[in-house]
Amino acid sequence: MANKKIGLVAAVAAGLLLLAGCSSSVSNGVDQSKVDKAAQALLPAKYLDKGINVASDIPWEPFEYNDASGKLVGFDVELGALIGQKLGVNVTFNKQAFDSIIPSLEAGTHDIIISDMNDTIERQAKVDFVDYLIAGSQMIVNKGNPDNIKSATDLCGKTAIAEKGTSQIDLYATMSATCKTNGMQAINVITLPDAPSAYNALRANKGVAVMLDAQVAASAAKTAGNGEYFEVVNDPAAPHGYGTALVGIATLKADSKLRDAIQAALKSLIADGQYATLLANYDMQTSGIADATINGTTN
Repeated sequence: MANKKIGLVAAVAAGLLLLAGCSSSVSNGVDQSKVDKAAQALLPAKYLDKGINVASDIPWEPFEYNDASGKLVGFDVELGALIGQKLGVNVTFNKQAFDSIIPSLEAGTHDIIISDMNDTIERQAKVDFVDYLIAGSQMIVNKGNPDNIKSATDLCGKTAIAEKGTSQIDLYATMSATCKTNGMQAINVITLPDAPSAYNALRANKGVAVMLDAQVAASAAKTAGNGEYFEVVNDPAAPHGYGTALVGIATLKADSKLRDAIQAALKSLIADGQYATLLANYDMQTSGIADATINGTTN
C-alpha cells in the first residue's frame, strides 16, 4: 500500500499529536494540567520514570501506519498518546510482528500491546485486555471481484489469505468447517507475516480474498493504488462483518496495576468526550464502546 514504510521504530510522545503548544506546563512531552491524577495514582512508579513501551504490528491502516512523511499515525497511535497524557507518561510505539506480539510482552521487550488485537478467551490465558472497540471482519478482493466472491460460502474450495497470528485464521477455520458440513471443499488458507505481504499476494492472485478487520479492509480498499486495487465484499448475511469481537489493549496478567491504570485513563477519555472525538475523526463511531471493560469477551 502507498505511504507504508516497513521496519521503522516510531516514538510518540504522549499528547504531542493533539496538544503541542497548548500549555507551558509541559514536562517530558506531557501537559501536566491534563493528567488525570486518580488514574495516574494507579500507575506503578517505574512507568512514571521510563514511560510505557508499546508493541504494535505496523503497518495496519487505519490503526497504525506511516504517513507520506514517515510519521507514525493512526487510531491506535492517537489513543495511546491520549492514554499517556491522562497518565502523565510518554508512550512509545514499536514495530512487532503480530504472531510474536504476546511473546514480546512475556520476554519483557514491551509493556503493553495496542495493535487492534481482538480480546479472545484463548489470548486471555496469557494477557488481560482493556477493551476499547467492537469490530468485525470483512474480505477484500481484487478490483472488479474477478472470482465473484460475495459470501463466505464462495470461499469453499478456494485459497484465501490472512496475516499470521490474527483471529481471521480462526474465522477461516469456522467457515471451512461449514463448507465441509455442506458437502463442499475446505478453504485453503495462506498465512503471511504482515498486511502488505497479504495485499501483494492478493494482487498476484495467490488467493481470492484477504480477510481483515472491517476498518482495515475499508482503508485498504480506499487507499491501495489510490483505490484502484481492491474492493470490500459486503455480505448481506453479515452486515456488520464476520465474527464481531471486542478489541483491547493487552497487558501481562502480572501487570494488573498497569492494566487498571490504563482502564482508568480510558474511562476518563470516554467521560470527557475525547474518545468520541477520536472515533469521529476516523469514522469509527459504530465501533465505539460505552465503557472500558476488562476481559469483556466471555465465550
